[in-house]
Amino acid sequence: MEDSELFDEVRDLLSRWRTASLATVDALGQPHTANVQFVADERMRLYFVSSPNAAHSQHIALAPRVAMTVYAHIDDAAGPGEIHGLQLHGECFAIVDETERAQAWDRYVKRFTFITQNERLAARVKAEQFYVVHPMWLRWIDNRRGFGFKEERTMMV
Repeated sequence: MEDSELFDEVRDLLSRWRTASLATVDALGQPHTANVQFVADERMRLYFVSSPNAAHSQHIALAPRVAMTVYAHIDDAAGPGEIHGLQLHGECFAIVDETERAQAWDRYVKRFTFITQNERLAARVKAEQFYVVHPMWLRWIDNRRGFGFKEERTMMV
């Protein structure tokens, strides 16, 4: 599969699905997962919002290496031949630059329009920390192309 075709499929998945599982590691090396709602940009960077006090946020502050999965939500009756999704490794950082934070906010509320329809919710989300995941490696899994089909790429950060 050519890079452009693969990245088009990945971008399509990231534009259609909104929840990712984020894996982090605590100070003792214990794994932790959390589901986050995300929005991706054209470079496949994933943005999400979280409390800096959340366990995964604390882990990111200690060690920015993360793993994520995003998969298409299919009907269980569809069977394994419909499974497709993305696994990635990357680095995750709290966004501290105000310009980048404003861009993340704009992207986020454009995707999650319900946020700005509720003033209290908008204020609460805006007060939280925005994070960005820079993918360094990805694996595209697509059983629609054949059971066990996968493509892997190392990304330039």
